[in-house]
Amino acid sequence: MERLGERLYVETKYDWANVSAAVTNEGVVLIDSPVRPSDSKDWQDTVKGLSPKGIRYLITTDYHGDHTTGSSFIEGIGEDVDFVAPQFAYKEISRGDNAFSKEIFVETLRDLGHTEEADAITRAVVPLPRFCFEDSMVLHLPPLTFEIRRMGGHSPATSAIYVPEEGVLFSSDVVSHQGGGMRDANLGEWIRALEWIESLPVKTIVPGHEDICGKDVVVRQKERMVAIKGTMEGVVKKGLSKEEAVEDKSFQKFFRADTSRGEYWLQQGKETFQIGLERVYDEVTAEL
Repeated sequence: MERLGERLYVETKYDWANVSAAVTNEGVVLIDSPVRPSDSKDWQDTVKGLSPKGIRYLITTDYHGDHTTGSSFIEGIGEDVDFVAPQFAYKEISRGDNAFSKEIFVETLRDLGHTEEADAITRAVVPLPRFCFEDSMVLHLPPLTFEIRRMGGHSPATSAIYVPEEGVLFSSDVVSHQGGGMRDANLGEWIRALEWIESLPVKTIVPGHEDICGKDVVVRQKERMVAIKGTMEGVVKKGLSKEEAVEDKSFQKFFRADTSRGEYWLQQGKETFQIGLERVYDEVTAEL
């Protein structure tokens, strides 16, 4: 666990998502939660010692499974621990196992030989959030302020949390070293979100995955998004159909393969990228 400031901490070692903790006078605030049950237990054991009042809130920053699945393993969730999430996440969770499907984690863990944890995730039920927000929400938990803002871009629900007292932004998947998954994306919205982050007086950015970063990653990511959208505009202007466009070789340079989690994960990554390109095609077509 790495200390970000006087009262903020982050752990980047767990599979599938970064998780963070903030110490307030009311207790510990968790930002996202580990997917794997063993990681969740390790994380809770670690952060409980940060405050005699224990864990008080869990804020999830998206409805995707890497942000919601682990909520089911948080001890006391919905009772002693209040669950906070975007309204869009509430709608998706209330529908059951659908858009935030656990299949990708279950199958990847089975692929890697972690059968017991795969079974535990299969049985897990994501709880409904107690508090939700449409576009923004502010939690005043002295001595910290949590300015929560729905950013969109990566998904309709993707949200960032700014803690001005520490100059830290928990950006969720708005910021990504690898460019970010586009399965549910709107690139125009995503570019605007990155521009908003550039305007903030932040010293530290905690992305949804991988290492803590600064605004240099935001700049590179925005350039990539602009390039993808510009490439698609060129393809659409050539008169290519959606099916032809997503197969165009000009997009190959934007795909970043992750071979570390087995063949199933790699194939899912390829499919997600193609679905993302289909969404970009629709977005660009509507604008031209």
